[in-house]
Amino acid sequence: MRVLLIEDSALLRETIMETLSSCDGLVFDGVAATQSEAFKILRDRPFDLLLVDIELAEGNGFEVIRMTQREDFPYPRPKYMILTNHAHAHYRQEAKALGVDYFFDKSMDFDKAIDTLEAEVKKFVPEND
Repeated sequence: MRVLLIEDSALLRETIMETLSSCDGLVFDGVAATQSEAFKILRDRPFDLLLVDIELAEGNGFEVIRMTQREDFPYPRPKYMILTNHAHAHYRQEAKALGVDYFFDKSMDFDKAIDTLEAEVKKFVPEND
């Protein structure tokens, strides 16, 4: 499973990648700290899952998700997992409206998010297999 990690905190990026480093079948094939970095990477290659923070150093994760839902997006729609400190109800509603698969609060649900991602990897079957 190819994952694009979109998170502006270098410490959290490192923690997530280190925590999941032993997860067979999961590859962090891209990392972005800003909306524009994510756009550039997403135009370059497909991903199976986007692990997205809402508030980024520049831009926001919702705009990144919207980009992958445009008609002219050249790849299949990835799954979406939001991991954020901004777990307010209106953000949850916006995520639901965008079809976000999973929404987690960083401070309360970090372990649950990691467990969920590991479970997604276990049931992942690439399209070409």
